[in-house]
Formats: sequence, C-alpha cells, structure tokens
Amino acid sequence: MADFAVTRTVEKVELDANAVLKEAWRLYKRLFTRSLVMGALVFGVLDIVKEAARSGSTGLLAVLLSLVVAVAGTALLQGGLVEIVRGLHVDGDDEASAFDALARAGDRLGKLVAVSLLVGLGVGLGFLLLVIPGLVLATRWAVAVPVAMLEQGTARDAMKRSRAILRGNEWNVFKVLFAVGLLTGLVSLPFTLVGAHQGPFGWWVAATLGSVLTAPYTAHALTVVYYALIQPGQPVVLPPAQQWQSIWDDEDA
Repeated sequence: MADFAVTRTVEKVELDANAVLKEAWRLYKRLFTRSLVMGALVFGVLDIVKEAARSGSTGLLAVLLSLVVAVAGTALLQGGLVEIVRGLHVDGDDEASAFDALARAGDRLGKLVAVSLLVGLGVGLGFLLLVIPGLVLATRWAVAVPVAMLEQGTARDAMKRSRAILRGNEWNVFKVLFAVGLLTGLVSLPFTLVGAHQGPFGWWVAATLGSVLTAPYTAHALTVVYYALIQPGQPVVLPPAQQWQSIWDDEDA
C-alpha cells in the first residue's frame, strides 16, 4: 500500500501560483467559522503550554512539553483542515464539523506528527547550511502533510510523494510559500507586538488570535497546491450533490 501511494503517476502541469492564492482565499472565507473553532481549540491549549514555558516557572520540562504540544497541535490542525477540504473536493459535502474533522485527523495523528518532525528537522538543518538548502527542502516537502492525511504510506513515503508531486513546479510552489508567509506574517505581526507588552493572559490571547487567523490560510494554500497537481482537470471544491471517484478511493477496494 505504501509503495502504491509513493509510485503513483502524477500528470505534469504548470502550477498557477496566483490561482492557488485566490482559491485558498475562497476556502478561507468559506470555512472561516470552522477554522476559527478548530484553531481556537488547538492553539488555545498550545499557547497555554508555551506561556508556561516562557515564564520559566517550570523549567526544562515545560520547554520540552511546549515543543511536543506545538508539533502535535499544529499537525492536528493542519490534518483537520485538509480533511474538511477533502469532503468538499470529493463530493461537495460541507457537513463535517470542526470536531469531526479534528477527530478524523486524530486517527492519523502519529503519521502527521512524524511528517511534521521530519520536515521540521530537515528544513531546520537546511537553513543552518547557508539558508538555500532549507528553502529547497521546504519547497519539496510543501504538501507532505496533505499527502500524509489523504494517502496511504509512512511519513517518509509522504515526503517522497510530496517531492514527486511538486517536481517541475518547485519555483511556482516557492512563490506560493513566499506569498503565504509574507501575508500571514503581516497579519500576525500586530498580535505579536501587542502581546509582547502584555501580561501572561494578554500574551496568550494575542498569540492565539494571531495563529487562529493565519494558520488556516497556509493549510488551505498547500491543500490547493496538492489538488491542483494531483487532479488538474477537476475543481478543488465541487458543487454540492456532484461526485467523482477520488485518487485514493481505489485503495480501500
């Protein structure tokens, strides 16, 4: 099953970075309420742990716990957002609640966390090597989380699959990553500045709001990239009551 996911043929098309950003914005607006609830649930807990570590009152244990919770929480949220878009993509189903999506992502949390850790370590080491290798790896593994959530295989398979999907479109994917990073950075900056001058509760509110408002757009953009290259002849979101056989349906046969 893992080999089947990794070696699947990918039709070569040229990715339109502007179209990706526009479609991600449409998804962001359409799913705003559920994304807000999901982000508040995940980042609310995550930022409480971060604040405990930031205060230094519980020492190294809190720092390590903060890192673990940050990776797991972010992976869970990304997987949940990918799951909601999957329903819209396959048959126009818009019924999955925030809790349902997070529960489904929780079923693959181990693989999602493994992918996040491997990608984070690889990109981090790449940035230590004069930055450029980190940018290259971040681009090649950009859709590893959607792959981990939607296809079979291991975490390493998801990273290989991401590279295969994006081959030939690395520059366009980098443009998407750069634009998303710039936009979300500009949105989160005021919250960071305000939170830095507040007490623990004020910092928690500011940090959570900043993450809740920006993380969904990033997740949607990468999910759009995935579908745009996997099924270039199909819209990312189907109108309700329409349906086609998706690329992973035959894996359950």
